[in-house]
Amino acid sequence: MGRDRFSKGREGSGSGRGRGRGSNNRRGGQGGGGGGRRGGRRNARDPRQSSESGNQRERIAVESGHLVLIDQFMLANPQFMERLAQLVDQSPEEKDKLVNDYGGCVVALTPATYRIERDPYAYSIVIHPDGVRPDRGALNKDNGESRGTVFVDTRCVAMIDRELLDDSSLLEKYQQLWFSGQDKACRDLLRDNGGAVRYGFNRYGDELAIYRMPGDDDVLALWPTIIDAEASQAPGANAAEA
Repeated sequence: MGRDRFSKGREGSGSGRGRGRGSNNRRGGQGGGGGGRRGGRRNARDPRQSSESGNQRERIAVESGHLVLIDQFMLANPQFMERLAQLVDQSPEEKDKLVNDYGGCVVALTPATYRIERDPYAYSIVIHPDGVRPDRGALNKDNGESRGTVFVDTRCVAMIDRELLDDSSLLEKYQQLWFSGQDKACRDLLRDNGGAVRYGFNRYGDELAIYRMPGDDDVLALWPTIIDAEASQAPGANAAEA
């Protein structure tokens, strides 16, 4: 496995919350934020522009041929980590089952570098090979092949190569950062190791349905199964990327 594949020397701090499906472990907190004021005026960010900035930055290195999508907290969840350690000598399929038990999903993709395009107005996250521009008109749930769902409780879904689940030192560092309140540093750690992290669309959690798009087995699209009233009134509310 290549280390520091997209190393950018980022540092950061933050806080977050999370819980696992099939787990009683919870961690409470507040996502940072709040507009600053200067000269009596609020410093606002355009949600579309913010999301586009994230689209330019995020990319995933899929080397194993399998992409893991899971809530960012689960990679620090002590129960998840304990069960993962017990599977160190087991088949990758056993780890896939564990990911599923904690609300995630593993999808087969051709080894390559992938881009992620998140649209807070269309409520979509599209994963496609770098250099390939998917046909937006073909991105339709009715035309896609369902590949499962990912449950997001902390507003962020982590996207990593399945190979990283075998990197115990990386996950231990991730866990230490998370429980010291540095969830942004956690996201940067994943990015520096070929992963990506993108926000969902509902501040209180999402169930994102995953579809493989017709005509290209390596294009995935994610949509929330439910769009609540708050999100529909303010689609850019969760567009900020960190």
